[in-house]
Amino acid sequence: MSNPISRARWLAPALLLALAGCGARHTESRLAAHQAQVDPPALWRVEALDGAGRPMAALQVCADRTMREGFARATAEVAGRPCLLMKDRVEQDGLFAVRCELDGRRFGLTVNRSGDPERDFQVAFALKALDGTAAGARQVRRFRRVGPCPGGWGIGDQARVGERRGVNALAGVWSGE
Repeated sequence: MSNPISRARWLAPALLLALAGCGARHTESRLAAHQAQVDPPALWRVEALDGAGRPMAALQVCADRTMREGFARATAEVAGRPCLLMKDRVEQDGLFAVRCELDGRRFGLTVNRSGDPERDFQVAFALKALDGTAAGARQVRRFRRVGPCPGGWGIGDQARVGERRGVNALAGVWSGE
């Protein structure tokens, strides 16, 4: 392989992969910057409310429009096992309803949203067994827009109120220092 042309042919794929890797980070940065211009993310405070409407827990999350729309279209899980959605869903303004199945049991999941989806709204989740038992759960969450996301935060970054950024809701990995 002493011939320069042969060496170049042998090294070309490795060089191409190396160059592609160098450009990936730049491309990712450009795409993120463009996304921030088109749909700037905002910092939202999310509170879980008790039966009397008092906050039990709160966190902050950096969210764009797509993520905010998902706030009102949640799914259910029990001990980390998802309730698998069936095809017969209903989606209307302020309402998402679907049947799901978990451990061979069917449940009805209803999600109601009220308020201004751009500034301050509440979402009530209700999960009820469809087998006639009283099994079920209910939770209400309040979402309030706080302002722009802190510097260095990306879409999906979240933290408990007053603490440093931690796990990313979308990636499921720690993005903090």
